[in-house]
Amino acid sequence: AAFLCARLANWGGFHHPAIYIAEAQRLGIAVRPPHVNFSRGEFTLVQDEGSAVLYMGLNQVRDLRQASVQAIVAERSPARFTDLADLLRRVPLQRKELTHLIQCGAFDGLGASRAALLVEAEGNAAGGKQQFAFDFMAQQVTAESAGQRLAWEMHILGQPVSVHPLAVQPAAATNCTALAAVAEKPRQAVQVVGVRLPGWTGGKGFFLSDRTHFCIAIPPRGVSNPPAWAVVRIRGRWLEDEWGSGWLQIEQLEQMG
Repeated sequence: AAFLCARLANWGGFHHPAIYIAEAQRLGIAVRPPHVNFSRGEFTLVQDEGSAVLYMGLNQVRDLRQASVQAIVAERSPARFTDLADLLRRVPLQRKELTHLIQCGAFDGLGASRAALLVEAEGNAAGGKQQFAFDFMAQQVTAESAGQRLAWEMHILGQPVSVHPLAVQPAAATNCTALAAVAEKPRQAVQVVGVRLPGWTGGKGFFLSDRTHFCIAIPPRGVSNPPAWAVVRIRGRWLEDEWGSGWLQIEQLEQMG
């Protein structure tokens, strides 16, 4: 966890940061969006009840000023923020900064949902007599969907963190083998579903990820790699070379959206 945190704090290395995040998740290390109570500017390692958790850095929140990052980290030093109102009393934020922090998950656990926190933020902006009405609305508002969280994180963080793209397309995994089990069926025809991770493999193909595992997938000659974060269903076979390196040789690729 410490090594992966250091690598991610340095924006990756040979591979795209998404690959190191996928490796952390494969190892069972939780990776979470930036959080006002835990994240520094860069990726931050936190021990939560004996388990390692990697929090994305506040610097990765779109349109969040460096002065705001520094103020958040400094103000929480004597005492963590208890809720949205507590942070706003102690840290001056622009409206867009506050909206992006809420939408990407930086206030998760400090409100009923991100949607409810957005309503609360509107209430704080309105102030005065409208405050009570907005507080009541925040209690009644419907929580955002997984698809909405995915869209917010893609826009603000540049990649999904709390929601895997497969979570919003559960039907895509019907009759598919988990990537972790594919190597147990060498040279057998298998059908899998996953998401193309960004970045270069160092050779042919692309990195394919499901919720718990990832591998290299190589399309046949003449077939291009799908775009980053696209959900794809693949028919292919697991092959290995004489050194034990393995990959999924694609025979048919279908982009699901």
